[in-house]
Amino acid sequence: MNLLTKYFFLTAIIFFSVVQLQAQVTLKGTVHDAHTNEPVPYASVYLKSTGYGQTSDSAGNFSFRVSKLVKDSLVVSYVGYQNAVTVVTGSSDNVALNIQMQRGGLNNAVIVKTSFNKGLFLWKKIMSKKKMYNRSNLPNYGYEAYNKLEVDIKNLKIKKIKRNPLLKPFTFVLDNIDSTSEKEPFLPAYLLESISDYAYQKNPKKYYENIRANNIKGFKNESITKLTGVMNQNVNVYANFVNVMDKDFVSPFNDNGDDYYIFSVPDTQIQNGKKIFHFVFRSKHPGQNTFEGDAWVTAQTYQIQKISLYLGKDANINYIDRVSVFQEFIPINDSVYFLSRDKFYADFRALGKQSLTLIGRKTTSYRNIVVNSDSIAALFKEQKIAEIVKTDNTLTELTDSTWQQLRHDSLSENEKTIYETVNKLLQMPKFHKLERTIKFIATGYKNIGNIEIGPWFNWISANQWEGTRFRFDLGTNTGFNKHIYLHGYGAYGTTDKKFKGMLEAFWILKKYPRFRLHASYLNDIDNGISQIGEVSQDNIFSLAIRKPNVNRKFVSVKDSRFEIFKEWGKGGFSTELFLAHRSYTPLQNLPLKSDFPTKLGNPLTSFDIALKLRFAYLEQFFEGDYFRYSLGTKYPIVELTATKGISGIANSAYDYSKLSLMVRDKMKISPYGTVTYKVYAGKVFGTLPFAFLENHPGNDIYYYNPNVYDLMNRFEYLSDQWAGINVEHNIGSGLFRFIPITRKLKWRQFWTAKTLWGSLSQANNALNNAKSNFKTLNNNTYIEVGTGIDNIFKLLRFDFVWRLSKDPSALNKTSRFGIFGSFQFQF
Repeated sequence: MNLLTKYFFLTAIIFFSVVQLQAQVTLKGTVHDAHTNEPVPYASVYLKSTGYGQTSDSAGNFSFRVSKLVKDSLVVSYVGYQNAVTVVTGSSDNVALNIQMQRGGLNNAVIVKTSFNKGLFLWKKIMSKKKMYNRSNLPNYGYEAYNKLEVDIKNLKIKKIKRNPLLKPFTFVLDNIDSTSEKEPFLPAYLLESISDYAYQKNPKKYYENIRANNIKGFKNESITKLTGVMNQNVNVYANFVNVMDKDFVSPFNDNGDDYYIFSVPDTQIQNGKKIFHFVFRSKHPGQNTFEGDAWVTAQTYQIQKISLYLGKDANINYIDRVSVFQEFIPINDSVYFLSRDKFYADFRALGKQSLTLIGRKTTSYRNIVVNSDSIAALFKEQKIAEIVKTDNTLTELTDSTWQQLRHDSLSENEKTIYETVNKLLQMPKFHKLERTIKFIATGYKNIGNIEIGPWFNWISANQWEGTRFRFDLGTNTGFNKHIYLHGYGAYGTTDKKFKGMLEAFWILKKYPRFRLHASYLNDIDNGISQIGEVSQDNIFSLAIRKPNVNRKFVSVKDSRFEIFKEWGKGGFSTELFLAHRSYTPLQNLPLKSDFPTKLGNPLTSFDIALKLRFAYLEQFFEGDYFRYSLGTKYPIVELTATKGISGIANSAYDYSKLSLMVRDKMKISPYGTVTYKVYAGKVFGTLPFAFLENHPGNDIYYYNPNVYDLMNRFEYLSDQWAGINVEHNIGSGLFRFIPITRKLKWRQFWTAKTLWGSLSQANNALNNAKSNFKTLNNNTYIEVGTGIDNIFKLLRFDFVWRLSKDPSALNKTSRFGIFGSFQFQF
């Protein structure tokens, strides 16, 4: 080969090499979970046309080079996710991609049956170490927790918002919409943060949390502050059940988890020189409250390194489009792995798929973790009750520079924008006006200066005695006084042409533990005596649901009372002392005042002293400006009330005594739902008119009430000694999960039973029943049983109730069956 030929070949080689080099394209990026934004490790990444590609690393990253790329589809696949397909071109040398993978695909996964079930084998190995790795089995532990909750809004109708005259002043917030971080744009809307010290002890079981700092814009409420801590938000994947929105879901590591889940091990990897298994789980039976997801588990030690839990599409939960739980564990010594960070993400959606959606993103990180500590043991030695959550009055007053030092990680650009936007909104008078309007519509109350009016739904109603009834309420708010609340209302009936009303005053001497005084005067129609927990009939909505052909009984009452309520410490024990003067005047379908002649004082007039003892251990409350609302307790609530009637005071006519006892509780019996029960009994000592005996609570409307006998009318039965048991078992999906249509509709099943025993002494029967106005339960048991359909359209419940007790005196008059409706908001 001569020199010219050699030169030609050398030139050709260089030319084609350069062309080849210029044609190569680098494809790189990161694979993320679309909901939690966690990296997806070891996902398969390849080009559709050639199958060429690689597996993402433990951090979800990938990078590989291809030649002659004009246009192709990059496919990313991973067990438990839908394939993510992205169109790529060779328009540049480097193509950077952010792959968002959506959950799904497990239910359609192909199951290859083998003689050896590797997934079940690995699950049994994990379960053999459950007691060792479950942090609840440690003698004690503690840590510093940084909690962050971000609320975003998705599916905003931007054009409608801009045209809405009420919302137009606030359209500047739309400039913050994030259209790049995720597949669907969203608006970062609210953010709150907290720093707390948390401790736990196994035996005796005790919890402690000190919320040292809290960053909440627009709210100053200790109840909200306590909810931002970690006490009520701990997810323990090793527990038998994982609580999601107050519903227990079966954990993959439930002691009987193999009855609820299908397990598999599709992959094994080497990480830092150690073998780890990819452990995948999904529901075995549709309609059960279970998870789907995966975990990475170390070989030999069978410790969970990372785990992701997702609610399946058949989970019976309302208003939640999807829920994701992610947890990561790190070793803190040779034998103990502990939680280092976790995420809980949930999408809240009330209507259809394209309706407004709230995305809640809670992230928690843990530092300064200690286990089996003498200092924690010393702390709990001084703690007398099982749970304590402490807050500081100055915890919301920290500066931005202080927060920068406290945070476990810095705020993202979205999070910084949220604080700027909220601060701007809180300075706008129009925003506060809109806030007041929404509150008035939703709650019925409206503040005008230092005065509060409402609720609006009590402004008009009607009944047989008063005709059309008009009522108007006025009360004070915190602008008048933060510790004293004054309230009153006036009412007028167009048929009886009488004015009625009430005046009352509350004085809160101390909030924690609570100590308050209450004085009131009432002069009004009483639709029922001691009808505790009923839906009020003094509102416009009751007009449409009254039972027909019921002879309603009306009585007028004048009631003057003074009450002293005091909580004793933090253990849940409280006392309430009552001084009450009552005078009744029967108006319709009841014995007249003249039927009860007295030697001393006025008929149907009493002066009572009563003491109520209440024990509700570790009961939680949501605190309002003046009143608080119980969030319940894990323990039974016990109430004992003793009443003494004294004659000769302000024309009171009766000497008597009354004792009553009530125990109630709501118990979770997962996975079989919840059971609510109430057991009660009482006795009246003395011969008295009906107003001071036990008028067993009946129901004159078709709205179901768990605290009354729904097929019994008001004032139907009278007793001077009684006992009863009410039970309700909410099963959950129950039988409905076996029917595809009802499983899709998320109907829920329940049953109820109410029993009552009572008697009336001969003397009280002779005094009250001369005209057979009342019935007695002597030698008979009153029983109501029911079942029905709950969660219809996520809001409506229908109860089908049967009255099983025999009543020979009214066999043809008494309703033996009824259908009742009710509304309730529940997840």
